[in-house]
Amino acid sequence: MTSMIYTKILATMGPACAGVDNLVGLFDAGVDVCRLNFSHGNLDGHAAMLGQIREAAGKAGRPIAILGDLGGPKIRVGQVADQGGTGGMPVGTGDDLIIQRSPVVGQAGRVSTTYDKFVDDVEVGHRILIEDGLLRFVCTEKYRDELRARCTVGGVIKSSKGVNLPNTTVDVPSVTDRDWDAVEWAIQNDLDYLALSFVRSADDLKMLRFHLQRKHNPIEVIAKIEKPEALADMDNILAASDGLMIARGDLGVEMDVAQVPIIQKDLIRRCRSAGKPVIVATQMLQSMVENASPTRAEVSDVANAIFDGTDAVMLSAETSVGKYPLGAVHTMNHVAEVTEAYLLDKARTENWSAPRAADSAPAAALARGAWRIVSDIGAKLVVVWSQTGATAKVFSKHHFPVPIVAFSSDLRTLRKMAMQYGVIPVQMRAPDDMTSTIAATDAVVVEHKLAQAGDRIVIVAGWSPAMPNTMNGIIIHTLGEKWAIVHPGNAPNGKEGK
Repeated sequence: MTSMIYTKILATMGPACAGVDNLVGLFDAGVDVCRLNFSHGNLDGHAAMLGQIREAAGKAGRPIAILGDLGGPKIRVGQVADQGGTGGMPVGTGDDLIIQRSPVVGQAGRVSTTYDKFVDDVEVGHRILIEDGLLRFVCTEKYRDELRARCTVGGVIKSSKGVNLPNTTVDVPSVTDRDWDAVEWAIQNDLDYLALSFVRSADDLKMLRFHLQRKHNPIEVIAKIEKPEALADMDNILAASDGLMIARGDLGVEMDVAQVPIIQKDLIRRCRSAGKPVIVATQMLQSMVENASPTRAEVSDVANAIFDGTDAVMLSAETSVGKYPLGAVHTMNHVAEVTEAYLLDKARTENWSAPRAADSAPAAALARGAWRIVSDIGAKLVVVWSQTGATAKVFSKHHFPVPIVAFSSDLRTLRKMAMQYGVIPVQMRAPDDMTSTIAATDAVVVEHKLAQAGDRIVIVAGWSPAMPNTMNGIIIHTLGEKWAIVHPGNAPNGKEGK
């Protein structure tokens, strides 16, 4: 039987993985979600990549979700000339760097940024951190149209790298003009998720949500947590979003880096309780940008995120510009496979009980019951009909010890389900009755080699054609057995969970 991992893998798109054949390789290796980073490139370039993703997904034969990552009010270095084949401008500890107001191609110790009030807001003594703090400076002198900063940790300054100002208060909008252009593009191109960067409060999300609602667009909104202000409003942010991305790069330079692992664990716990997906991102396999093998610390980092209960792990530069994009995905997949095998074995030997989410909807109660049945009878998988994806999301958050096959006839729903923990999305026309449901289930399970004849599976079903979003039963089915039953009726116990 084909093995699968439950944790989903996000891969950031870029020149290193461009091309339909390369993308098919990534999907076969385990990528479930493609991230388009609107902080880099232009919309024409993203459109070309999107076309390649969709063609490759068709060849791979499975739904692939698309997440558009809005740049937000991120300050970035302007264009920098390549000096000496370094890819940018080398700066050593003790060197001075001039940062000027007007745009300039960076060279000879002088650069500009994308924030036109940079020189106004930064004061002498303030820290200036570039590329998630890999390069560090302190402002030493300030003039009308430029400032001087002394390098305390050197490196290579490259075009468009992020700038953090942990001592400086800046007044920038949560959604920039460039972001709004990207939002319109995402709507026109049927993206599945939008990630909002540098969320400071729930109001930031509500503004984007209101715009999408006015457009009658079902794109789901992911809040990127990378500002200390977001932690203070986390309950409201969780309520206003469809999920979280723990963006540890900026979070680690905006506040004490030693707090980041604690914040990660707390946010994953909150998301599981709220029944919403969570993504752990940034520097998970950073060394594989240049090296064919990860460090032991990176492997431990990925495993610990899975131990914490994350739904998804994300690769950034590793797949977008790294030398070994396919190797990074294989590594991520293997670490997840080994870690999950340990967790599942531990769950069986210690007789763990079903996790209890805060959701009290009928679908959540049904999920807890199905979880217990799976555990008691040793079922190989769970099958649910989830036309809108809502039921699959509820079941996913219960982290079943077996795969969840989720049927829907809606392609967009199937793509969204590609980011849900443990869910295998499969397109299928709504069956007419329970007998055809079971027959179709057998065919899919055999085709995907998820179980074999004689294995028990749990089917959550029992809807009428007139009420396709209702459920009224759990069936324990032995794969390969023939069923000939009368439809159990049209009286549902509960509608699909929200």
